[in-house]
Amino acid sequence: MKELLLSKPIVAANETLSVLEIREPTYDEVEQFGIPFSYNEAGEMKLDSRVTLKYIPVLASIPRSSAAKMSLKDVFMASMTIVGFFTGSEAAADSASDSTIPPTSGA
Repeated sequence: MKELLLSKPIVAANETLSVLEIREPTYDEVEQFGIPFSYNEAGEMKLDSRVTLKYIPVLASIPRSSAAKMSLKDVFMASMTIVGFFTGSEAAADSASDSTIPPTSGA
């Protein structure tokens, strides 16, 4: 679960939220919504916002109507958080900092 500090609070279920807790998607959700990015011919990753917009309310456990009131910056940051679950980019950084092998050891 990742926390996202919102730049603009939203209301969900009669509660004002300043932070969204975004959980990792399940296998069934990935099957339903798909992968939130693709690669072009040059090998560059392209965000698929149609997919991330479907994930946001589900993974943050908020109504779609509340997600629709998020600022564009918050939508983008939530989308990147979701992509991070698939790419492991943050997990790779975390595991590197936990390593007991010096990065220059060649081991």
